[in-house]
Amino acid sequence: MKFKTLSSLVLAGTLVAGTVGAVSASAESQTLVGKGTITYSEDTTTNPPVDPENPGEVVDPGEEITVNPNGGPITIDAVSNLNFGSQKIGVSPTAQTYNAAAVETKLADGTAITRGNFVQWTDKRAGNDHTYEVRANLTQQFKNGTNELAGATIAYSNGMLNSAMPQANWPAGTPKSVVLTEDGGSQQVFDNLSSTGAVGLGTYTAEFGQSAADVTNDRNDVSTGLAGDSVVLTVPAGLSITSGTYQADITWSIEYTPAPVAP
Repeated sequence: MKFKTLSSLVLAGTLVAGTVGAVSASAESQTLVGKGTITYSEDTTTNPPVDPENPGEVVDPGEEITVNPNGGPITIDAVSNLNFGSQKIGVSPTAQTYNAAAVETKLADGTAITRGNFVQWTDKRAGNDHTYEVRANLTQQFKNGTNELAGATIAYSNGMLNSAMPQANWPAGTPKSVVLTEDGGSQQVFDNLSSTGAVGLGTYTAEFGQSAADVTNDRNDVSTGLAGDSVVLTVPAGLSITSGTYQADITWSIEYTPAPVAP
């Protein structure tokens, strides 16, 4: 009885194995490859001003910030306007200095914030060339009609770089301290001339003085000065000054060598 049972089991197993082998030997497969495509083009839209201490937030420029109306793959996006307040005309044997007020602005949700004066730029060029330098130039001295503050200078200090970009994209270094004069030409404020690959890609701000002494950026750079102390106008002694509002032009530029165009 045991033998018959065992023999039946062996026979059944042989038949099943033979059937499976026959199916495997005759099986065939067919393939068809589908395509996936994506097309990129350079973004030439404008870039809104952002909070230099929380660059993921957009700010309302109001009258405090001049925004570039022109888009492009590499641009100076925005710059805060310098307000040196209302001063009394006096006679002094020494030069007079005046601090630019901190920037009073608002986030998109209406929250009021105080920030240092700043400049913002964006590089979103195609390819791996993201070298550039940011420069500032006193292109018009403070003037009121035919009257001017001859020899006046503007000094920027306590600069901090910030961005919402990943750390791998951040350029090295910090914004430089510079003094702008009417005959001094443009001064280099930030240097990204030796970067490689995607270093420098994205939107960045240089804020001169911060809202508090303990402000840091994502790179853990620590504030070195306050917003109301970091942009200073110096007016020489001995000028004959008339009443009225004097206005200067500070021209900011981002200078670069365009990448070669592929044939």
